[in-house]
Amino acid sequence: MKATLSFPLLFGALAVLASAPTMGQEDPAIPRPAPEWDAERAEHLFNRAGFGASTSEIEEAVRRGPQAFVAELFEGEGWVDEPFYSRVKGGMEGRERLARMPEEERTEAARRMRREDAAQVRDFLGWWVERILEGSDDLRERMTLFWHGHFTSSMQDVKNSHEMIQQNQLLRSNALGNFGDLVHMIARDPAMLEYLDNDSNRKAKPNENFARELMELFTLGEGNYTEADVKEAARAFTGWTDRYGSFRFAARQHDRGRKTVLGQTGRFDGDDVIDILLEQEACARYIAGKLIAYLEGVAPAPERLEEYARFLRERDYEIAPFLERLFLDPDFYRDEVRGGRIASPLDFLVGACRRLGLEPPARLILVGSASLGEKLFHPPNVKGWEGGAAWITTASLMQRGNMAGTLLGEVALLDFLRHDPLEDPTVVLSEGVGQQAKKRAEAVAKARKKRQLGPLSELREVERFGWRPRMNLTRRLQQQGVRSDHEVIAALCDAVLAVPVEDATLEELHGALGRLRAEAEFEDELLSNPQKAEPMLRRLAHLILSMPEANLN
Repeated sequence: MKATLSFPLLFGALAVLASAPTMGQEDPAIPRPAPEWDAERAEHLFNRAGFGASTSEIEEAVRRGPQAFVAELFEGEGWVDEPFYSRVKGGMEGRERLARMPEEERTEAARRMRREDAAQVRDFLGWWVERILEGSDDLRERMTLFWHGHFTSSMQDVKNSHEMIQQNQLLRSNALGNFGDLVHMIARDPAMLEYLDNDSNRKAKPNENFARELMELFTLGEGNYTEADVKEAARAFTGWTDRYGSFRFAARQHDRGRKTVLGQTGRFDGDDVIDILLEQEACARYIAGKLIAYLEGVAPAPERLEEYARFLRERDYEIAPFLERLFLDPDFYRDEVRGGRIASPLDFLVGACRRLGLEPPARLILVGSASLGEKLFHPPNVKGWEGGAAWITTASLMQRGNMAGTLLGEVALLDFLRHDPLEDPTVVLSEGVGQQAKKRAEAVAKARKKRQLGPLSELREVERFGWRPRMNLTRRLQQQGVRSDHEVIAALCDAVLAVPVEDATLEELHGALGRLRAEAEFEDELLSNPQKAEPMLRRLAHLILSMPEANLN
């Protein structure tokens, strides 16, 4: 069984997770035995290939078996052309008209265009999060999110909603397709060309940004190319630019001379360079390693990495067969991996919603995720989100608990900006955590001064929508036939957590429920009185989602 965590050991646990070992595997030509298949392993696959699941969904996946369930992941709902229509804000005519306006009118018109651009981003990201929440095409959306962190671009630098949306749709439509094709397409993507300055890459003055990141972050990884390779590759991409949201090849700005890249010489253009990169064994090794580390939460052992890199090369960089093999690999379900990954903010919030059966507005999840450090369309830098232990700080840990409280209707959305955990009995499990809670409060105060807790205006906008969770935990537990307080706590933990908890933690939760009972002056069987039970169950669920176990999946 997996090791579980008690609250005071959180940061020690993070260090353990960051260095967890992996196992080697046999030759890919040898048939693999099917992994043992039970609820714990089914939930693990739901968490990694998607964003969590309810108890009934997990039970159905167990009934269907691993092969059928994995096959279903790749079916999804199918790709629909133009699922979200985005308008080109401004365009050539609009910009020319803007240039002819008097200065005062031009300033106001430009401001209006920026507002429209921001509104379009909000609409699209709302649509994306709705897709994630509904779970109709989980694996595609999981991989779209992965590629968004791999081929990063940021609205902050691109400053064009249509181009960012265009890029996201490109990643979505090719999320389970061919990696080589995707690299060729991303090299022509207007948002990427702007983000990495290739729109200013000219024959007379080559810009190396795109060529460098293409090698370091997109295909080969560090140490597998030289500075000379970067300079030569940059020449091959001269003249690759964009105009009003479309790729444009500026022939006069392209360097048609001979280049030498990774030992090969010719009159290469950008496509030729990409083909050379894809031929390198380092490319398959880098992509295989990044995919495995993302989905398992730890880097693969050298032998296992080589096996999967070889498989990826043999399948000509097709992503779907690679993922299918990984999801049916017994090592994907080993003890060190199951429940051992720190959930990203989006995983944490969406996973809680799915386990609780909540359907919050997408905007609430978007703002909550951004306030916890994962703002879609705004990765922190060209490397994307670091993930892992970097998701958790003393401030963000408390915020996660408060955002969970918001989903449960226990904490007003804006309250976590001014919330003192010491005033809330559901945040502290035992007296030994008091000092840690105080330190977390101090860290939040510092973060608030630095405006690190998310845009206040956006939080207020979502607050105006109002959110009252439609849920009945009392009825849910009654239907399971639980009666005693210990049974209630065990059932609630099983429902809202992706990992088991220690007996000592269950006893601490029992003490917390006792304090809630005393506060409500209620001594009868808990579920016998829904009016008294439901508020206590929601506070108890808030407490559980504030524990370290809630941050693992």
